[in-house]
Amino acid sequence: MEPINNNMLDGIRNYLSMESTGALMVSGEWGCGKTYHIEKVVMPALQQDGWNPVKVSLFGIESVNEMPLRIADNYKRPENNEVDGTKKEKKKSWLSSLGKEKAGKALAKGAQFASKISWLGNFVDVETLVNNNSGLLYKLIPTEKTVIILDDIERVIDTIDVHTLLGAINDLVEHRGYKVVVIANNSYMQQKDEAKLVFKEKVIEKTLVYEPDVVSIFKELCGKNCISPFTEFMTAQKAVKVIDPCFPSYKEDKGLRVELHNIRILKFALAHFCKIYEVCNVFLKNENKDLADRFLLSLWASTVGVSIEYKKDRLTYKDRSQFSQYVELSAIDWEFDDGGRKADGLLDEMREDEAVEKQKEEKQREYTNRRVTYIFEKLVKAHDFPVIVSPQMFDFVTAGMSLDKDALKAVWEGYKSQEQRNSTNPAYSLLEKLMHSQWNMSNEEMVDAVIQLAQYVEEGKFCDNMAYVNSATYLQHFCSLTSLSQKDMQTKIVSGIDKMYANVSSLSLLDKMNLDVLENDIPKESRWVVEYERKKMDEIAAKNLNDDIKEARRQFNEDLPSLANRLTIQYGDTKTPDFLSYPILSHIPMEDIVNKVNIIQPKEVMALYQILNGRFLQQVPYPQVYDAELPFVRNLEQALAQKQKNKTTYADILIEDCLKGVIKKIKNRKRW
Repeated sequence: MEPINNNMLDGIRNYLSMESTGALMVSGEWGCGKTYHIEKVVMPALQQDGWNPVKVSLFGIESVNEMPLRIADNYKRPENNEVDGTKKEKKKSWLSSLGKEKAGKALAKGAQFASKISWLGNFVDVETLVNNNSGLLYKLIPTEKTVIILDDIERVIDTIDVHTLLGAINDLVEHRGYKVVVIANNSYMQQKDEAKLVFKEKVIEKTLVYEPDVVSIFKELCGKNCISPFTEFMTAQKAVKVIDPCFPSYKEDKGLRVELHNIRILKFALAHFCKIYEVCNVFLKNENKDLADRFLLSLWASTVGVSIEYKKDRLTYKDRSQFSQYVELSAIDWEFDDGGRKADGLLDEMREDEAVEKQKEEKQREYTNRRVTYIFEKLVKAHDFPVIVSPQMFDFVTAGMSLDKDALKAVWEGYKSQEQRNSTNPAYSLLEKLMHSQWNMSNEEMVDAVIQLAQYVEEGKFCDNMAYVNSATYLQHFCSLTSLSQKDMQTKIVSGIDKMYANVSSLSLLDKMNLDVLENDIPKESRWVVEYERKKMDEIAAKNLNDDIKEARRQFNEDLPSLANRLTIQYGDTKTPDFLSYPILSHIPMEDIVNKVNIIQPKEVMALYQILNGRFLQQVPYPQVYDAELPFVRNLEQALAQKQKNKTTYADILIEDCLKGVIKKIKNRKRW
């Protein structure tokens, strides 16, 4: 049973013990468990006190005349009559002879049944008769020690005239003498709507606000139907503080505090993470415990965040790509509120359909990126957990897909490698400290950290683009703490990037994609760093292009399946496809295509199918690249039409069944 909220129970007992001229409202947010608490805690306690609580949902009623029917339907006759703890002999009546547990249920159901007998309508308007006289049912329900609990009241306010509703409840309280408790949604009832204001003023005598003991409920849920190590892990302080609405960094975020009081969301997140924990526990058994715990804690915080965003319809499975591409940026002058934020530079007067649609997509992408960033900033980094991006978790929560165990293990291996690098590379260790806990430094420590970071940057101690972008942000922002000028800092940053690229022989396209996706989110003072890194990548790309083209052509002729794996996304793999931003297929000559088609093997047919489907039909970030590759598709179609046929082979059947179909789809979608 849920831990007892004594304030709520005491408040209700206090109301019941006093003379009253109105109803008591128990208010709380949707999903916070107020109805459950009333049923499982309050009602049993009131029954022990000698009260007979009658809980009624008003959801779906169309007239206040239905209220007596519902109340009678839910009225449960006491097992015995007690006065001052002494049993009194019950007076038998015709109602007691019904032998039913609920005294008014038979009559209420009978009235409803009679109103549906069609032939009675020929003699009397049964429905009107029943409705107009439904109040007579109160004669069967004693007022003494009876408390009527009305649930879903806010739904009725929108369907029934508020004055009629308050008249019906006033009738229960003032004229008939019942004690009435109303259960309502807090935010809804606080809206400055005339009907709600009138209702609260005329009907409600006192209001109790219910806030569940989230931590106690959470610990109880963790202990139900779960393996013991999971319960132990989840009830430890670090995991509990993720869902604790009283956690200090949540203080200024009212929206998040309300959502963490939503027990339904809490159960949803916990149920999903329980499965994630079970999968991870298999490959984490022999790993460093501290490292493994931090990995799990990060996934737990992310699961809570994604669950909230998903349940509030702010993120869906369609937002997977933006979640997967999240990259941690330096946290300077960032604010992550729960409201909207207008996109800069959007033209309100754009009217062309294509431009308007593009504007909508940009706003949606910005909104999604902001919500994803909010998750990691508010629920992961706020607890000093590592930022771990797990598309598998996102898929599991937002789409109910089975957990990809191998891919989840790959995420762990990537995190472990990163931690090992950070532990052996003091430059990354310092940057990590600045990004996650800079506020814990003293004035003197911050000065030393900035000077040391400038030295690491100048010496080229980092080996990825985003590290230099983040370092540049801190160095420029905190430049005034040192004796160095902005120009000095920029010189050191350029020197470090040059040193890094002096040792780079092949490019990471994931780095380039990150720069493209996140450029607008990078602080303005560091965007020049992005442009400089792009320039260095272009230099290397131009230098290596001829070698890349030769290797791609060799693989097309000699190892087509390997080329297909390079060019397309593999299930469960987080690696970015090669040549994502370059039309490599445009360099495969017609003669190579003709030769390959004439000697093609089944696995090569499927490799071609994989290439065409992955690069032309699935959603891609560089559509202009694949437009430039359309000649390859046309040449392939022509080569297949001219293929030499001595006899039908298995490869020929696959060409007809698979390859020609995907070519037809490309022709229908693209302009030839």
